[in-house]
Amino acid sequence: MRTPAIDRPAAAVIGLALLAAGGVIADWRFDFAGVWSRFDPDAVDRVVDADWFAWVALAAAVVLAVLAVWWLLARVPRPAEGRVALTANGSDRIELDARSVAPRLRADLERNAPVDHVTSRRLDRKGGQVIRLRAHVDPRADGESLIKAAGSLAETVATAFPDGEVTVRVIVDGPRRERARRTPRVH
Repeated sequence: MRTPAIDRPAAAVIGLALLAAGGVIADWRFDFAGVWSRFDPDAVDRVVDADWFAWVALAAAVVLAVLAVWWLLARVPRPAEGRVALTANGSDRIELDARSVAPRLRADLERNAPVDHVTSRRLDRKGGQVIRLRAHVDPRADGESLIKAAGSLAETVATAFPDGEVTVRVIVDGPRRERARRTPRVH
């Protein structure tokens, strides 16, 4: 099962549960519905003081912790396999080492676009791999040159891999901040 398919409904359910909890807390404080004036705290004390309550609370905490760890680990990007099998006619099988494509794409983007500090990462995708290029835009750059350079890269990769075994995604961040220069101290 693909985990992103359940992310939105689960986020909606968790959000609604948090809103309901906030509503209960607000009602507890201001007693809008008049429920809390009729509430018997002795019943809660009896349940909390019962021998089984600590074990049930521990079991619930363990289940929630395991669920939270699974949720986080299911969303960790997996490193992509280095080789991509290309379609070929006959019994020949051609494999390309996709790790060699990323540095070339980084160099092409740095050469053809007004960007600096380009990094790349390969990610698995159903049916192939995505090479994600991330760069910082030059402050003097125009949008047209960025779009043209990214389109040229995507077209080159689509021509080299017509079945979509490898695709490229270009992410452009704002200009890099210059690091604050430290002023030497004089003693």
